[in-house]
Amino acid sequence: MKIVTVATHHNDDLERLLISARKFNIEVELIGIGREYIDHYIKTDWLLEYLEGLDDNEIVLYTDGYDSVLLNDTSYIEEEFLKFNHPMVFGTEQNFNCMSSFFGKIGYFLKYPKGKKPYRYINAGGWIGRAGYAREILSKVVGGDDQSLLLKYITKNKTAIGHDIEQRIFSCMAGRTGMEDRDYVLDDNGRIKNTNTGSNPAILHAAGKNFYGLYKVTRKLGFFPEEKFSDEEINQYKKSKFWNTLTAWTTADNYLFHLWLKIIVAILGMATIALILGLIFN
Repeated sequence: MKIVTVATHHNDDLERLLISARKFNIEVELIGIGREYIDHYIKTDWLLEYLEGLDDNEIVLYTDGYDSVLLNDTSYIEEEFLKFNHPMVFGTEQNFNCMSSFFGKIGYFLKYPKGKKPYRYINAGGWIGRAGYAREILSKVVGGDDQSLLLKYITKNKTAIGHDIEQRIFSCMAGRTGMEDRDYVLDDNGRIKNTNTGSNPAILHAAGKNFYGLYKVTRKLGFFPEEKFSDEEINQYKKSKFWNTLTAWTTADNYLFHLWLKIIVAILGMATIALILGLIFN
């Protein structure tokens, strides 16, 4: 089994991942050290290059390198992967993160496979699969944003990709910034537990650069160094927390929440205009 990430340089964020890897005696292969990261699209090219040299049946786990940590060992990860009985499984999140205009997303949103909330949509920052099948899937998203293209691909190929909806391997925090104290606790064995699913994820992924939220969870474990955050980072975190708390209490789906919000605002706007016109002409 291979554990890989894409990283062009070492910094404190990558070291956070490597600290967690050493804790569980995991060797993380770094793809791209010293190379130029032109844009996010290049990630898929580099992963395909790497996969080309592997046996088709080799199990490969990929995780984003600068905003993730490992929470368990490879034997646990492999055992959980085999339970899916699927050649490729992606982590999931609460966001429907598709690069189209807000209303342009509606068609894809409606066609997306039904699933249990709050973690319904795939996150391209974490996946595990057989090398041969992973090559086949990733080859379909070359030259574009992998997450957006994968979301669109799934609307037409609903069973092509497994979804870790229970977050048994990947726990992506996207769309739930500010909910960390509610979403994650330490269980009796000292493992991080996702309270929404009851699972003990093997990887925690703070997509969207939610480093403060990631730190709030990882500091419970006691083997990560202290981190400092700017006032700007804290204020942005608080803003996200406000909106994500409202989302969690209502739809548990960020896109659906903002869709309803826009509809309500539009209705109120039209009602206000009608009222004003009524006052003018009566």
